[in-house]
Amino acid sequence: MKINIKAKGLSALSQSLQHKSDALADLTPYWRLVGMYVQKQTIKERFDKEQTPDGEKWKPLSPARVKQRRKRHKRGNMKILQDTGELRRSIHYEAGQRGVRIGSNLKYARTHQFGRVKIPARPFLGVTQDERKHIRQMLTAYIKRHSFTGG
Repeated sequence: MKINIKAKGLSALSQSLQHKSDALADLTPYWRLVGMYVQKQTIKERFDKEQTPDGEKWKPLSPARVKQRRKRHKRGNMKILQDTGELRRSIHYEAGQRGVRIGSNLKYARTHQFGRVKIPARPFLGVTQDERKHIRQMLTAYIKRHSFTGG
């Protein structure tokens, strides 16, 4: 005696499993989310609060720089690293399968990040412990969403 069992929808199931497998093999969408998150945090937590990723306040503007800005601007924009807003606006990310790069393509960004001669370092790029924790939570959520048990 034989019993034949035919599965209907096996092709759809196979495609669904392949789609989920592909989603986990290529983490580019996850790294894009991380890039957007870190970009937002850099602007919100570094530039708005004028502090390093470690939470230390940036060195204040020198008296000469304050005087120069007052001459140039009627109201005198005294926000550190934000005279024109160009550096702040230049923070971008590039996501790939294996990670994300976040930074600025402006020549002077490196000088402000690390300092040089008479210009103090005012780091604006970096990730805090809390941000690292959030990024790990984002990965867990991404995997759950794209796992074989998720939707």
